[in-house]
Amino acid sequence: AREGAGGDTPGLLSRRRPGVERIMNRMGPMIRERGAAVLDAGAALRAATLEARVDWLAAASRRLADTAHQSSAALASSTGLSRAMVEWGTRTTLDTVRAPTLRALAKQALRDGFTPIPLLSVVLAGNLFTASVREILVPLLLGVPVLAKASTREDAFPRMLVEALRHVDATLGGAVDVVTFSGGDAAAERALFERAGAVAVYGSDATLAEIQSRHPNTPLIAHGHGVSAAYCGRAALEAAPIEGTAAAAALDVAAYDQRGCLSPQVIYVEETRACSAEAFAESLARGLETALPRGPLPLPAGAAQAQWRGLAEVEGRLIQGDSYAISVRPAESIRWSPAYRNVNVSPVASPSEAAERMQAFAQHLKCVGVDSESRATLQAELRRHTGITAYTCTLGTMQTPPLDAPADGQPPWRGLLRL
Repeated sequence: AREGAGGDTPGLLSRRRPGVERIMNRMGPMIRERGAAVLDAGAALRAATLEARVDWLAAASRRLADTAHQSSAALASSTGLSRAMVEWGTRTTLDTVRAPTLRALAKQALRDGFTPIPLLSVVLAGNLFTASVREILVPLLLGVPVLAKASTREDAFPRMLVEALRHVDATLGGAVDVVTFSGGDAAAERALFERAGAVAVYGSDATLAEIQSRHPNTPLIAHGHGVSAAYCGRAALEAAPIEGTAAAAALDVAAYDQRGCLSPQVIYVEETRACSAEAFAESLARGLETALPRGPLPLPAGAAQAQWRGLAEVEGRLIQGDSYAISVRPAESIRWSPAYRNVNVSPVASPSEAAERMQAFAQHLKCVGVDSESRATLQAELRRHTGITAYTCTLGTMQTPPLDAPADGQPPWRGLLRL
């Protein structure tokens, strides 16, 4: 929901000091040179067998897990997350990179005889440090070399990933590189994109529109503004104590401090005689009390949080603790949260009503977490509503999608292959 194009604001060219200008003038040629090297290394990547690429990526992921564990304190500092959250995010993300999963994904993507594009340029998401794993590894698996731009504020983890890939196989590792540059450096942006068969951009809708306008002839794989929601149905609330369901939802809210587009902004609760939305919210609060610790709250987020909580008290019931807040409010009046573990809980009468509420923001809906007992029913309701292409998963797994999970309703290899 708060992705930035590599964490920087592109396209706004402002007056800079001469020293900064000299650095920027050198960035374009440097990126162009590194892009050429990555493109050349693509020949060896495509020549490698699928099994060789699978073994390479699986081994590199194991090495990255060790490196990230040893560097968890530094990663906590650079990402603004707690050390425990960094450890959790690294482990759960890299656990999805297994040889059988890689093999199955590649065979499915390549089954119709498509061939890889010569180069993918990626503007990495700036708000979720582990997102680079999928954004870089899936193209490499399919034989597509990658030149990625990371945030100037957080490029440590992507560089660890590149180091792991090159350590395991220096030849294949030459087919990936990471660069950073400040937003507004038009020459660097042109150098990043000019050799690409496609450009994948994770950012706001405004960022995507600006990039498309500057590079109208470059195929764009757009991943724009997104929000996610969750649903807890009657079946789950009647079949078992709600503490387990609420704890799973609490993990989805707490993961990455609710900073990603897969983080639930609202949880719809199908009320029963035994469990109201308020009762569920109280159980959710207990889950958030024991969740992984939150990172430091930035000042701008603190100001937005204070405003959101103040309105929540006026417009409904507010349940809050030291590091979280839950706004219990009617489903028709959702106020989007400022992230950092501030979430809405709203009552609905049925899964059909929940789907209708989600229809209002279907264009930006990325993921729907749902209790396992209600998943099939809710999926059927979502299919009845035009424009909802969100990925659905069980509560507690919203922030740990499998490597082959769809993105924006499309397979993860969208735009990477051609006839």
